[in-house]
Amino acid sequence: MKRIFIGLTVTGLATILVPVSAQAGGLAFDASGNLFEASVSEIFKFTPDGTKSTFATGLKEPLGLTFDTKENLFVSDVSSKSIYKLTPDGKKSTFATGISPYGMALDDKGNLFVSDYSSETIFKFTPEGTKSTFASGLKNPVCLTFDGAGNLFVADKDSHSIFKFTPAGVKSTFASGLGWPISLICDGAGNLFVADHDKHSIFKFTPGGTQSTFASGLSTYGVYNLAFDDKGNLFVSDEGSQSIFKFTPDGTKSTFVSGRVSPDKQWDYQCSGDERAGIVKAGTTEVVLDLSEDVLPDWCNGAEVVWAPDSKRFALNYQAGGRYNTTAAYQLRDDKWVALRSPETDETTKPLERAQSVQLRKMHLPKNTYRRRIWDTWKVRKWTDANTAILYADSQRSVSDKGDLEAHFLFTLKFDADGNWKIVKTHQMSEKEIEKDEE
Repeated sequence: MKRIFIGLTVTGLATILVPVSAQAGGLAFDASGNLFEASVSEIFKFTPDGTKSTFATGLKEPLGLTFDTKENLFVSDVSSKSIYKLTPDGKKSTFATGISPYGMALDDKGNLFVSDYSSETIFKFTPEGTKSTFASGLKNPVCLTFDGAGNLFVADKDSHSIFKFTPAGVKSTFASGLGWPISLICDGAGNLFVADHDKHSIFKFTPGGTQSTFASGLSTYGVYNLAFDDKGNLFVSDEGSQSIFKFTPDGTKSTFVSGRVSPDKQWDYQCSGDERAGIVKAGTTEVVLDLSEDVLPDWCNGAEVVWAPDSKRFALNYQAGGRYNTTAAYQLRDDKWVALRSPETDETTKPLERAQSVQLRKMHLPKNTYRRRIWDTWKVRKWTDANTAILYADSQRSVSDKGDLEAHFLFTLKFDADGNWKIVKTHQMSEKEIEKDEE
C-alpha cells in the first residue's frame, strides 16, 4: 500500500527582497554565499552547491550565528555561557562570557545585541566588547533581528509575542497570539518572517503588522531557523526533517540539503502528515519500507537515519515510547529493504551485555552490587565504511553502597554480506573522553 507524504506548502506569496540586517538564528550566510548552520556541538558550512564541511567543533550548544562586516562569525553558546568569535579561517576567541546567550543581532554600527534567557534581558555589546543593558523585564527572549530602519524585533517565548524596540529603546508589542516564535528575519522591504515552532509554520508580517501564513506543514519536531541569501532566497532549516529548504523570491520550494537522503540520492526517509515513518524512493511518495511499527507517531520526526557510504545499509536511531533511545539496522537486498537483527532485541543484547559486564568487573565491584539497569541508550554514530558501524551505548545502574554507576561504551560492529554482525572491538570511554564528547 502506498502512502502519501505531505511536504511544505506555501500560500500568500510575495516578492522577497534582500535583507539589510544581519541574521542571527542557527543559520547565517557569509559574503561569499556560503551557508553556516549551528548543529549540536558543531558548525557546518555549505557551499552554494550544497557541499558540506565542518567549520568549527568543540562547542557545547551553539544556538545563534551572525557575521560582522569583517566576516567574523559570532556564535552564542548557551551551555558554555559564552559568545565566541571565529575569524574567517576558523580561529576561535571568547568575545563575552558569564551570560546565557540565545539569539543575537548586529546593528549597522557593529553593536551586538544578545538575548539572555536566564536573566530575561537583552544586552548590548560594542565592537570592543563593552557590555550594557538594552532591555529587561522580558519573559523569555529568544531570537532577535533588525529591520532596515534600525528597529529591533524580539521573539518572546513565554508571552507568545514579538516586541519591537526603536533605536531609542522604546518598546511596543508588534505581534501576539503566536505559539513559540523561535526564529526571526526581516527582508529589505521591512517584512518580518517568523518561524513558529508550536504551529509548525512560518508567518509573514508587513511593516504595519498585518499577518499572513507564508509556509505551513513544517515538521512537528525540532527547531526552525531562517536566513536570506544575497539573491533574496529564503533558507529554512527544519531539524525535525533533517533538511534545509530553499524558497526562491517567487516562492518555489526545493530541498537544499537533507540528512535523510541516501548518499546515492536514491532513497529518502520521510515522516508523513499522519506521523507515519518510512523509506521512499527519492523524488516520489512510493513507500518501499514502512517503519511505522517501529517508530511511534510522537517520535516520527525525531528519528535519525545514518546511511552507510554505499547506501545499501542504514541505521535508524529513534526513541521507543519515551523510555530510551534505541537503534535498528536495515539492508538492501535485491531492491528490497529488510530488517537486520538489532542490538536492542532480546536475542542479541547478550553479546553487548557480556561486553559491558567485562568492563564493569574491571572496576572491582562485587557482582551483587548491581541491582538493576535504570536506562540505556543505543545509537549508531557513524559508518566507518560500508560494512563497519560504530555503536554508542551507555547505561546507569544502581549500586548498593556506591550510588549510581554510569558506563559509556563504543562497540565496533562488523557486517557480513548477509547483514549479520559481530562485535570486533569494545571500548569503554574514559571520563576525559566523555567530557570531550559532551563538548
